[in-house]
Amino acid sequence: MAVDDAFPGLDLVGAAAGTTVPGSGVIADLVAPGAADADANGVPRSTVDALAAAGLLGDQLTGPQLRETAELLAGTDASTWFCWVQHQTPLRTLAGQAPGQVEPGSAVLRADLLPDLRSGRRLAAVAFAHLRRPGPVNPVATRVDGGWVLDGTLDWVTSWDIADVVLVMAADAARDRVVCAYLPAGRGGQTRGLTVGEPLRLLAMAGTHTRPIRLESVRVDDDQVGAVLDLTAWSDADARRSADANPAAFGIVRGALAELSAVAQARGDRAGADLADALATECRTVRALAYALADDDADVPARLAARARSLDLAMRAAQSAVVIRAGAAMRAGCSAERRLREAAFLLVQAQTAATRAASLRLLAP
Repeated sequence: MAVDDAFPGLDLVGAAAGTTVPGSGVIADLVAPGAADADANGVPRSTVDALAAAGLLGDQLTGPQLRETAELLAGTDASTWFCWVQHQTPLRTLAGQAPGQVEPGSAVLRADLLPDLRSGRRLAAVAFAHLRRPGPVNPVATRVDGGWVLDGTLDWVTSWDIADVVLVMAADAARDRVVCAYLPAGRGGQTRGLTVGEPLRLLAMAGTHTRPIRLESVRVDDDQVGAVLDLTAWSDADARRSADANPAAFGIVRGALAELSAVAQARGDRAGADLADALATECRTVRALAYALADDDADVPARLAARARSLDLAMRAAQSAVVIRAGAAMRAGCSAERRLREAAFLLVQAQTAATRAASLRLLAP
C-alpha cells in the first residue's frame, strides 16, 4: 500500500475499545485509493453504493460501530465521510428518532422511502444548519391547506448531485415548529420553485457536491413531511449534540499519524516516529474522555472543552504530516495537504457560538 493510502493499514491509534465494523474493508480497498480523485473531482455515487452494499450506510450501525465507521471514513477521505454522514439525519428523522417530535409525519412517505434509506438504495442529503442562526427565520415554512410552502435560501446543501432526496428542515415564522420536508435532490427530479446554484468553491471538501439552493413558494404536501418538531426541544438537543467531539476529528488524527509514522520509518526519522507515538497516545486519551462525556450526557462545558481539544489535536496531527512530507506536501492532491484542509474544515463544521468560544479559549495564549 502506498504511503498516500496508508490509513487504515498503519493505524497507531486503533479503534476505541477494540470496536470492529463488519464490511469496513471496502474503505481501505475502495475509498482510500480514490481519495485524491474524490477530493478533486467529487465523491462518486458508486463509492456510496459500495458502502451501502457493505452495510455501512443505513441504521444497522449504532453507538461505537457508528463512531468507528465515521473515524475510518474521515481518516481515509473526509469528503466521502461528509456525504456519508449527511445521510444519517434524514434516515433517523424518518425513522422517528429526531428530538422534539410532535407529529410523526406521513406514513405513506415512511413506507415508500424508509426501506430505501436503510438499505442505501436511495441516498439522502440534509439542510438544517440555518436553524442554529439568530435573526429572521430563513427559510420559512408556512402552513397551507394540505401541506406547507417553503421560501428562502439554503447556503450549503451537501451531496446534491449524487443524492436522491434532500431533507429540508424549515421553521415556521413563529419559531414554534420545524417542518421536516423530503424533496427530490439532484438524482431525484425537479421541484417547482427550487433553484440550484453552481457548486461552491471551497478550500476543503470541494468534492462533496455542495451547492446553494433557493426556495420560492415551494409546495410541500403533507405526504412529503417526515416529521414536525418542536423547535425549542430540537434546539436544546442540538446544542448538547453539537458540543460533543466529532468522531471525524479522531479519524483525521488516525490518518495523519499513519502517514507521519510511515514516512518517519521510511526515512529513519526518530523524531517523527516519537511524535507519532506521542500524538497517538494523546488521541486515545482525548477520545476516551470525549466519548465518555457524550455517553454520560455530561455537562456541556466539559463536552465543549473535549471537542476543542479534539479539533486542536486534528490540526496538530495534520500539521505533523505536512512537516514530515516537507516540500512534497505542497503538491495539490498530496494526502498531507488534503488532510490539513480537512482538519481546518472541522474547525467550522457544525460550529455554534459555544463551540467557537471553546476553541478560541484553547487557542488563547
